[in-house]
Amino acid sequence: MKLFSFLKKDKAPKRFAIIDVGDADFKKQVIRRSYKTPVLVDFWASWCAPCRQLGPILERLAEDPDSDFILAKLNTEHNKRTAVQYQIRSIPAVKLFRNGQVADEFTGALPGALVKRFIKKATSAPPPPPKIRGSAAPDQRLKQAVQHLKKGRGFEAFVLLNDFPESGAAEKAAALLPLARFLFDMEDGDGLTGVEALDAAYEGAAQAMKRRKPAQALEQLFAALDAGEEMDRSYTAGLIRAVSVLLGKNHPLMETYQEQLAALAV
Repeated sequence: MKLFSFLKKDKAPKRFAIIDVGDADFKKQVIRRSYKTPVLVDFWASWCAPCRQLGPILERLAEDPDSDFILAKLNTEHNKRTAVQYQIRSIPAVKLFRNGQVADEFTGALPGALVKRFIKKATSAPPPPPKIRGSAAPDQRLKQAVQHLKKGRGFEAFVLLNDFPESGAAEKAAALLPLARFLFDMEDGDGLTGVEALDAAYEGAAQAMKRRKPAQALEQLFAALDAGEEMDRSYTAGLIRAVSVLLGKNHPLMETYQEQLAALAV
């Protein structure tokens, strides 16, 4: 996957403005990512003159610091499976994905003003209901999310914990959501900061969670506290608190890290 124009607006989310996607990573980079941010897909080809007109317009809008979408560019010549799946018969074709579904679309090289209007309308409208849903019972839904987190499955946990219903389980769900978002962000690259030592620690923590090794994950996260800026430290501390909530106060690791956790006011 080719990545363009890295933006670091704040800690949540950290993202790339423009990504190059294909058949192999379309599900991860477009379908899954669209559950946390709108993804605008530009279906194009090198021989298409209108594509060369529209492409720079989309890229400028995506790179605007105030933009709230990701631009994913898919070359239809090299990725015919996805082009066929989404019935691309004329290019340029633009589709906006939200919650894993096409929320709006247009074809042809529209002028910049109309493209901007399309994006504003499509991103401000309510998204389609997510197809992935957990239990209707909040307590059971929380248990499902906890099981996903213990296996390092960030995407699945995020979908269950995001927009969690008001209930007695909502407080714990809110406490776990940062960890789910972190694991999800590390899966598609949104979690990378550009700081080598910090990214290494974050990647180590994410991999440790996937291997069901919370001790190693905590070790990496505590190492990350000193690897970044103050903004990074606050974010990392939130992840450590989320891991402690996931494990529970009676877990042996809570005693091992008792002093460090107390310093973070856990």
